[in-house]
Amino acid sequence: MSVIDTSTRRPVTVFMFTLALLVFGMVLLSKLGVSLLPDLSYPTLTIRTDYEGAAPVEIENLITKPIEETIGVVKNVRKITSVSRAGQSDVLLEFNWGTDMGFAGLEVREKLDILQLPLDISSPVLLRFNPSLDPVMRLSLSKKISESATNSSNFNQQSLIKLRRFAEEEIKKSLESLEGVAAVKISGGLEDEIQVMVDHEKMAQLGLSIQDISNKLRAENINLSGGRLEEGSQQFL
Repeated sequence: MSVIDTSTRRPVTVFMFTLALLVFGMVLLSKLGVSLLPDLSYPTLTIRTDYEGAAPVEIENLITKPIEETIGVVKNVRKITSVSRAGQSDVLLEFNWGTDMGFAGLEVREKLDILQLPLDISSPVLLRFNPSLDPVMRLSLSKKISESATNSSNFNQQSLIKLRRFAEEEIKKSLESLEGVAAVKISGGLEDEIQVMVDHEKMAQLGLSIQDISNKLRAENINLSGGRLEEGSQQFL
């Protein structure tokens, strides 16, 4: 006897069974938890290494690249990305879904123990990705400009520079002081820069070339971290 024949011969039974499933589903639905940031276990690991007083270039050459070469052979690694900043290196490992992160962490730690870093560099620390660290609010900052200034590229650049500076000096500080705000990051706009304008006629008279000026500026520009100065409870960067 097929399901269709049974449904036709016993409609009351089928109706009661369907009604029971509906009631059971509604009861379970009311008990389901709802979370803005559910507890998800992302298959990622971050290797963070601190090196006080080092410039980004030194961080890249002394820490980031050696770590990437060492952990590149770890199983189930899908992607490796890194960020080298003054005094800190972050290497992010993305694993395939379903990877046992416990064993993956042990394997990464074994590779790091073999790695020989300079003695004055702190030991790498393994961090698990937390989705609650992702930004939950994004704000956009814009400025109204008149029609006469719309076609002025110089005005647009100055406007973007001022917006960036205002966001860093005013808005960021105000948001960071709010209760519950963990961090504020700024992106976009234009940052201040120094442009060197040369006089080609005087350069020709002095027998100088653009490369000579570039080499001189590069020699005078020391790529080092500014460091920190602590005085009592105050800290100066």
